Amino acid sequence: SHSDATLENETSKEDEKAILIEGGQLKSPSAKFRNMSTKANLIRFITMDEPFLLENRAVLRAMAEFGIVLVYFYICDRTNIFPESKKNYNRDLFLFLYILLIIASALTSLKKHQEKSAFSGKSILYLNRHQTEEWKGWMQVSFYYSALNSKEC
Repeated sequence: SHSDATLENETSKEDEKAILIEGGQLKSPSAKFRNMSTKANLIRFITMDEPFLLENRAVLRAMAEFGIVLVYFYICDRTNIFPESKKNYNRDLFLFLYILLIIASALTSLKKHQEKSAFSGKSILYLNRHQTEEWKGWMQVSFYYSALNSKEC
């Protein structure tokens, strides 16, 4: 019946969402996107076709983020908006952050993960996506802070 098809479609979308959150990428891009020519996709992008934009929002977001980073690099490297500054290296702060990261990683390594995923109900693996994204964030904070003390950008 129609309600069964709707329920199956919703379940499929929830499974895809769980795969994205826990495992990274979906297994295959949409068949509709693969069958269209590059020219047709470009026309749909230029005309701001809403279903096309919604379907490819991850790609569009990645392109926007990359563009912002390129503009930031251009401003830092090719303009005088940010003046040159003297490098200020603090060995003690660097060693403190480094030792802190080692201790935190050792503590997380010793913890056994028995939790089940809220999305799929499967066991959460060691060094799953959530953990690696968390560490990535902390490393970026650490590098940003040390770069902030050493350069203008």
